[in-house]
Amino acid sequence: MDDKRFLSATKLRDEGKLREAISEFLGVAESVEDPVDKAGVILNVATTFNALGEYDRARQQLLAARRLVSSLEDWSAETPRDGRIVQLKVSLDFEDAEICSFEGQLDMALAKFDQLLKTYARTLEEPELHESYEMIQTRRAFLLADLGRWKEALPILKEAESFQERKPEIYFYLGHCYLSGSEHSKAAEKLIGALRLGLPVRLEFRAHCELGMAYSNLRDYQLAKVEFEKCLASADQKYLDQAHIWKRLESVCRTLGLTGEADRYAGLAS
Repeated sequence: MDDKRFLSATKLRDEGKLREAISEFLGVAESVEDPVDKAGVILNVATTFNALGEYDRARQQLLAARRLVSSLEDWSAETPRDGRIVQLKVSLDFEDAEICSFEGQLDMALAKFDQLLKTYARTLEEPELHESYEMIQTRRAFLLADLGRWKEALPILKEAESFQERKPEIYFYLGHCYLSGSEHSKAAEKLIGALRLGLPVRLEFRAHCELGMAYSNLRDYQLAKVEFEKCLASADQKYLDQAHIWKRLESVCRTLGLTGEADRYAGLAS
């Protein structure tokens, strides 16, 4: 495989140049003869289409990757002679679940991750697959939390604190779960940690809102107001409506004696 060109494609993807990355990955795949290596490159094409929101094309690439290796005699979940095959199979199933998640099919995505964990229970205990285990568990926890099943998510997230990747998101979801369980001090601690580490935009405004909620319950209304205002500055309209941000700001402003601001937010809420 042309490692230099593969790394170039990966760099393009990391820089957000997704179309260019896909073109490079496809070029690399054309020159690879080993079916496992070729399938691995095509998997990268699928993940990049997923990042673009082109889910049908992502699935087409997953199917192409599966076809490349489906006829190999050591295609087995438990006793492969080539360790790359089981790693590839796990990665293909993981990306399939990720596509469902990106599409908003959270229940289906969770079911796929649960099945993945069950199918590869033994092999995921191997040291070379521990990173895959961590990724699966982390995504399961996030989905459980987003589905409102925070009691199930919380022990997984506590385990995930020891994982090496996705620390900001793990802290965010821990804060979310603690808030759901009315442990407001713990929620504030984790949400502050998540924001300090840096969150993707889609979670950053949620973290500000939930931190504001934690502060409100801790009766620190001035800090709550600051966090709600930060959420207001960056969230999309859909989230603002769902989070009742105007009502929250009205409430803290009235508690702080800021009648003019409270009236303004009340007007926006109506």
